Amino acid sequence: MDWKTIKGLKMVCFVFGFTALIVAITCPSTRAQVQKPKGFPSKNMEYVIGWGAGGGSDVFGRLICIPARRPLGAPLVVVNMPGGAAAAATEYVMNQPADGHTLFGITNDLDVNYLLGRSKYTPHRDMIPIIRAHVDVSAIVLGEKSPGKNWQELVAYGKKNPGKLTMGGIGALASDERWGKMVWEAAGVQISYVPYDDAGEMHAALLGGHINTMFEEPGVIMSMIEKGSMKPAIILTEKRVSRFADGPCAGEVGVVPPMMWRGVAVKKGTPDDVVKYLEYVFREALKDDMVKHFEKSRLLDLYPGYMGSAEFMKVWEQEYQVNEKSLKQMGLIK
Repeated sequence: MDWKTIKGLKMVCFVFGFTALIVAITCPSTRAQVQKPKGFPSKNMEYVIGWGAGGGSDVFGRLICIPARRPLGAPLVVVNMPGGAAAAATEYVMNQPADGHTLFGITNDLDVNYLLGRSKYTPHRDMIPIIRAHVDVSAIVLGEKSPGKNWQELVAYGKKNPGKLTMGGIGALASDERWGKMVWEAAGVQISYVPYDDAGEMHAALLGGHINTMFEEPGVIMSMIEKGSMKPAIILTEKRVSRFADGPCAGEVGVVPPMMWRGVAVKKGTPDDVVKYLEYVFREALKDDMVKHFEKSRLLDLYPGYMGSAEFMKVWEQEYQVNEKSLKQMGLIK
């Protein structure tokens, strides 16, 4: 090999090396791994879900814990604690040490529990959010035994029979009830709300004709939608979703309720380095192929929903004010 060739190879190596350095500095995907706190975790961990088995929060929680277990290097047990729209689970989490070993799969129903006196804890003040994973598109869903085959027929039935049309949802006075009624009222229909703690029980009630409709995320019941035993009557978005373009959206009746979110939190007082590490762990877990497939199949990727701990905290505080205002307008609190 002559001198010119050697010199050329050295130049190529320099260029590639310099380029790699620039990419490493500027590309977010190459961010350095967050340092794992010394001695953490020091015992088995829990991921607490305030709802029964089979619902969206349960499925998501169990799924994201699979990739999260790898970097944690400790058992991470998923525990369902249904009752009081997650009030029972909140009580349990807040009675555990603030050390990051008890994780809470949270939704935006928790503030309402405090405002209505069902819980003594103010979530955005007594907890530290780790991540907001995604936002969920909801729908009012009908079944084969519903008194109508589409939204228009349900509305017509509801207007002829005030208060007789029923809608199931998870939790009393939680987002399912408040946001669902918001859409029915905009359509001029008075309905009766039937609360459930367990999503599977609610699904069975709709299939059996014990309730006429239910408030649910389409992604949770895709298998039943595909079989034809359930159908979204109206999607609660501003514009029609391409997946269900043949049905109306809430924007067409003049109201768009907030979208539900899911996230992860820990008890306030958890050390900062543990919070930062858990944020890293769950942010990376969201990149797992199984989790991404779950989000895509359940329509959780229709709207960008991820937030880190600091950003999520600000949004959570703002939403608390919105929830407080809506409950005052309903006359439920002063």
